[in-house]
Amino acid sequence: MWTEIAAFLKANTTETLLISIIGTILVWMYKQFKGMIDRRQQNELATIQLKQSLFTKLELSIASVFHLDNESSKQQLYALLGDCGSYMTSAQRAIVRDYYKQFNPMLLHSLQALTVNEVDKLGRQLDKMRENEDNSEWLSYIQRLYAPIWPMLLFAIVTMYIVFIFSAVKQGATLWIQICIFLLCVTFFLSATLLISMIIFLVKRDLGKQGVKRWFVVALIIVAPNLAFIVNRVDMSVIVFVIQIIGFVMMSRFKRPAEIVMA
Repeated sequence: MWTEIAAFLKANTTETLLISIIGTILVWMYKQFKGMIDRRQQNELATIQLKQSLFTKLELSIASVFHLDNESSKQQLYALLGDCGSYMTSAQRAIVRDYYKQFNPMLLHSLQALTVNEVDKLGRQLDKMRENEDNSEWLSYIQRLYAPIWPMLLFAIVTMYIVFIFSAVKQGATLWIQICIFLLCVTFFLSATLLISMIIFLVKRDLGKQGVKRWFVVALIIVAPNLAFIVNRVDMSVIVFVIQIIGFVMMSRFKRPAEIVMA
């Protein structure tokens, strides 16, 4: 067998060189993606632990202000509010600003409720990460080992789609038709990207509340490329592209429904 392989490599130097180059690129990409994923997971764990520590201290500091109500406890609270500032949600920051303006103790009760909610959420995330590591260490190792394959597969799919776009554009008889074909391919790419992203967030339960307006815009962006096939005109891709751009702008402007946190 080895003799046959050696003979093939000797007789096909160009193919051998191409295989070597592709193999080297794949190995390099695997190492790069694996390093990026490992660092991201480590940074995510460290960030969650830091946030949980800061918010727990903030929760205790607010309780200290309620029970002691002296200058020392308030100064400690102010210092912790500054340390936690970059990790706070928009609702927490809004309450902190109102508290600085009014010094209303009732605002601290609202801040405490939000802080307790964040501490509990961070605790669940840490428990889930530790549970995954403790339940099956070898399975976790295999998952980390195969994790770089997914971004590599995504890179390959995107590369093939770009090649497909250029091949499709060349089929256009005029420059205008080529532009329309290019825009049609882009709109399908945007639609597929949004659809896959929504599915991933839904599976991970990180989607959150969107509201009727945002869901309508999301659905419109996803189904818009079909308009070109319904009317059977490739130049409709221009209108579809404009619709999608307007949709993304509207998504950025529509606010999500506020989530009610029970104290």
